[in-house]
Amino acid sequence: MRRIPFERIAQLLFDEPTVIKGMAEVLQAVLQARSARWTEIAAKMKGSEAAAYKRLQRLMKRADPREALLRLFVEQSDFVLGDPTEIERQQAKKTKYVGELKGKRRGFWVLVLATPFRGRAIPFHFVTYSSATINREATSRNQYHFKAFARVKALIGERPLVLDREFSYLELFKSLVVERIYFPSISSIYRLEGVSSSSSIPASSFSSTKKVKLSQAKWRQLPAATYPLFQAIVLPPA
Repeated sequence: MRRIPFERIAQLLFDEPTVIKGMAEVLQAVLQARSARWTEIAAKMKGSEAAAYKRLQRLMKRADPREALLRLFVEQSDFVLGDPTEIERQQAKKTKYVGELKGKRRGFWVLVLATPFRGRAIPFHFVTYSSATINREATSRNQYHFKAFARVKALIGERPLVLDREFSYLELFKSLVVERIYFPSISSIYRLEGVSSSSSIPASSFSSTKKVKLSQAKWRQLPAATYPLFQAIVLPPA
């Protein structure tokens, strides 16, 4: 860990010299603590835990890590990955943002957006939500998904957004069509039999399809008058 250039990394993410120095210490403490909880991060920082916690609070008021994370977006990437992850917090019975997961476990969800780079996924944006926040805000899981994608729409550009099967629901497709975000679902990429890549695609075309590899796909936005709510990809015939 001593060889990791924490200050150089902080320079890429933040602008103010004093913030850079403080965030370099925070980055190292996060890796040592293997946690995002402030109390555990502060315990790995220099000085007393109480003083480190106050220093951490001041830093977070001056620099938003979520804005800094956007700088990790890899411009050369051909597509963007989205994946929700369960974070268990079994002991957090009084924490407001912690709710219930499947199997009566306690925790919350993190939806992470990332770009591929040398065999790894580099995160650049995320949203968190749980059954508790959904109930308190009278919203839904879907609204958190919409929020995550809309926030970085300009950054994603024309890159296809690759998601897992749990994102295959109508409301999301409608939202992505409105936002003009390309949205293949990795579990439902199909070759349309006998349909050219320039043809209009009625809903009936999806009655006889077969799965193909993601690498075979050619991406474009479907016209709203054809079939915009299922796929934003068009594949040439075999």
